[in-house]
Amino acid sequence: MVALLSLALLFPPWETPPSQAPEFLGLHFILNPPTPDAIVSRLLLTVELVTIAIAGLYGSFFFRQKP
Repeated sequence: MVALLSLALLFPPWETPPSQAPEFLGLHFILNPPTPDAIVSRLLLTVELVTIAIAGLYGSFFFRQKP
């Protein structure tokens, strides 16, 4: 789960700047945006991180040691 969260932060979802029509530009390395004015989509990044965290919690519950 920690590895997936780290990858999500290193390869965030990018979108067009506010001056243009909203468009998803894909997942690119944090230091290499797809276009010069591209911004990290906070909404998509939040959805991605929360989904990974919930999946990790579910996985830890599913694979727990049963007494």
